[in-house]
Amino acid sequence: MVVSASQFHWLFYAGRTLPNTFALAIVNVAYSFWMKASPSSYQTITRRATERSLLRMIDCLVFATVLFRSEVLILMGPIVLLELAMTRISFWRTVQEGIMAGVVSVAIAVAIDSWFWQTWMWAEGAVFWFNAIEGKSVAWGVSPWYTYFLVLLPKIAGLALPLALAGTVVEQRLRRYLLPAGVFVTLYSFLGHKEWRFVIYVVPLLNLGAAITLAWVLKRKTIAYKLLAVALFGAIGLNFILSVAQSAISSLNYPGGQALQRLHELDLHQFAAAATVHIDGAAAETGCSRFGEIGSSATLPTFSYDAAHNPPFLLHQPWTYSKDESHTHRRDYVRYTHLLTSQPTFHKEDFHILEQVDGYAGIQRLPLSQIKESCPRVIKEFVSTVSTVISNPKESVAALWRACSPLQVKTEGRIWIMRRHGAM
Repeated sequence: MVVSASQFHWLFYAGRTLPNTFALAIVNVAYSFWMKASPSSYQTITRRATERSLLRMIDCLVFATVLFRSEVLILMGPIVLLELAMTRISFWRTVQEGIMAGVVSVAIAVAIDSWFWQTWMWAEGAVFWFNAIEGKSVAWGVSPWYTYFLVLLPKIAGLALPLALAGTVVEQRLRRYLLPAGVFVTLYSFLGHKEWRFVIYVVPLLNLGAAITLAWVLKRKTIAYKLLAVALFGAIGLNFILSVAQSAISSLNYPGGQALQRLHELDLHQFAAAATVHIDGAAAETGCSRFGEIGSSATLPTFSYDAAHNPPFLLHQPWTYSKDESHTHRRDYVRYTHLLTSQPTFHKEDFHILEQVDGYAGIQRLPLSQIKESCPRVIKEFVSTVSTVISNPKESVAALWRACSPLQVKTEGRIWIMRRHGAM
């Protein structure tokens, strides 16, 4: 758990509504059945119980493959082949279970997808056909074959990767889990288009290996191993601090979502007529989603409104939203009362700016002379105004960072909130 908590990308995407995330949750359940099928030093297990657990694992992996991400099949292949080679499960029982789970999963997937698409559809099957069979995934970009091993896995797993590899030396049983993971990543490396989310399923196994290595080091009693333990946990702690910093910085990548919230705060109560909002591509790509919209039957979320509108109330004048990307001329926007746009100059004749929302624009270095001038002053204010620090710690720490750190997060205008002239 300590290792997982220090991994920024792992935690950041754990709550994202991506098919890979949904598949990962089911894959984790499959891993639990897989490990339950293995005997340990303190627990024996019958062959029947072993086979039952492995069949449940197959059910989970097939379900995740059919409904969410087809690459889980490439992960399942090495795992099942290993278990067959170890004769812990029969071949025909495996085939039978796989077919049954596949038929049930396809039926569920087609029923759900067809209802949403309003036509006969197996969404993940269509995606697999497009990407793998027709080979069109290369349209999204191609990376070298070594990208997963040398770039993406070190990025998402961090210290867990070398610790897991070391774990295969100190605990031989770990090889049973990491070998199929390595085969999976190797096979997937043959596909030109690469993203770390495609191989995220190996991270729990790497974290398991890292935990085993850390436990092994902690059990050693010599001074050298104690110093090694301090160094390893210090590195994990540093990684955790970096993850917190990355989380704060990553929040600046969603000016579209912040702009939508600010629009509601600025104009929701004083706008008498029903509002029509156009959301351009840049705003939609940076957090302006349906989750932030409000409508005639929606109870509003808890924005910082005046007391007259607390608790949240039922909105009677509906707001409508459009992400139409076909607009090319100013006349295309005459129907809208508000815009969330990255091109305010294009609309300045018909709309005026209510507010600018900044977003992440990189990291910049401050001159040492500027730090020497500002840092002592801010530290002095920091110490002398303890009550302010306690009441608003986030802003106080941010001010201290801006004054004393040589590395600064740079922001600039990304999305502009605009209202049509005379619209109220």
